[in-house]
Amino acid sequence: MQQDAGPWEALGRGSFVLRSSAARALVNIGLVVGSERALVIDTGCGPRHAAEILTAVRAVTTLPLVVANTHAHWDHFFGNAVFRAEGATRDGAKYNSSKHDGGPDFWAHAAAARAMAETAESQRVFVDGPEPEMAAGDGVGTEIVAPTHLLGSEGSAGVAQTGTPVVLDLGGISVELFTLGRGHTDGDLMVGAPGVLFTGDVVEEGAEPSFEDSHPAEWIAVLRRLAGMGAQYPVMIPGHGRPVDAAFAAAMADTMERGGPHRHPR
Repeated sequence: MQQDAGPWEALGRGSFVLRSSAARALVNIGLVVGSERALVIDTGCGPRHAAEILTAVRAVTTLPLVVANTHAHWDHFFGNAVFRAEGATRDGAKYNSSKHDGGPDFWAHAAAARAMAETAESQRVFVDGPEPEMAAGDGVGTEIVAPTHLLGSEGSAGVAQTGTPVVLDLGGISVELFTLGRGHTDGDLMVGAPGVLFTGDVVEEGAEPSFEDSHPAEWIAVLRRLAGMGAQYPVMIPGHGRPVDAAFAAAMADTMERGGPHRHPR
């Protein structure tokens, strides 16, 4: 059942974006709704934020959910536990999570899953203000929920490999999960819906990119590739900020090549 978009911005052909407040790191949340299930792209900063996101999702659709985490920074996956609790069942029956076409699945790049395992606990400090329970690791929905399905792999010395794209059938709408290589992090995941590409923090609008665990030269190369994908994806949704296009990705690559300023870690 699909209802009014409410706080979501409708992007067409079943895709939506929810822009979070400054208290929620201004992170963009994506939603793609098919006839059988819906895909949520990133889950926010912790259980408080995730509960708000889930309420907004349920105002649009009552379908079962599958989640994609675009990378391993706290504002993109700290809400996973709330969605695990919500997405595990439909009408009392559990989905088969071995399938690649939906169910209670959490998708991410293999390198992102490793980074979550290694750094999630140390990232709790970043949400001490807006998500005190998550910061303390105390309370419902504060556990770290790892991805259940992985894209790509890691080669020698932990270098991320691109791997084969995965197509999720949401029912009448197919979404492609893929990676273009290292950039903002080791494990950046792209989510391609019809006419819309959710880029995570590989693309940033309204603020300078965050470099603390990035690979700048490779990131610029990824942006150049995005700049050539405008025909397939005329709308690109950055990790933070307003929707952009392929020309914006090209301009961001130009800015990074000139040496833009760093901003505070996220």
